[in-house]
This record gives sequence, structure tokens and C-alpha cells, in this order.
Amino acid sequence: MQSVDDPAEHASAAFRPENVAFIGSEEELERIAAAGPRGALALAGLAVAVLLAIWIAFYVLVFLPRGAIG
Repeated sequence: MQSVDDPAEHASAAFRPENVAFIGSEEELERIAAAGPRGALALAGLAVAVLLAIWIAFYVLVFLPRGAIG
């Protein structure tokens, strides 16, 4: 049984270079960076589309059936 004070037992994954550093060539890194954040933009666009669809459905199903006020 290892001691609770053993630092190897509690080492974070951030201390391992393969978990925090890009291991590859400069050309590969430039190719990846040139591609841009397509996935993040797609996810943000999908989130906005879903939010807009929910808002339109709420407007059509809740506000329009109630009619004008006054």
C-alpha cells in the first residue's frame, strides 16, 4: 500500500507533456491552425438555430393564440 503523501499517486495529467503539448511538426501545427475553428462555429450556429426555433415556436403557440391586448 502506498502512502497518502506519495506524489506519484496524486500526479495530475497536466504534468505529462503528451497531455498538454502538441507533439508534431511546425508544418502540421500550421495546417491545423489554418483550418480554423470550424467545429466551434458549427456548434454555435446550431445552438443559435435551436434557440431561434424554440423562440418562434413559443411565439406561435403561446402569444398568437391569446390575441391582441386591449
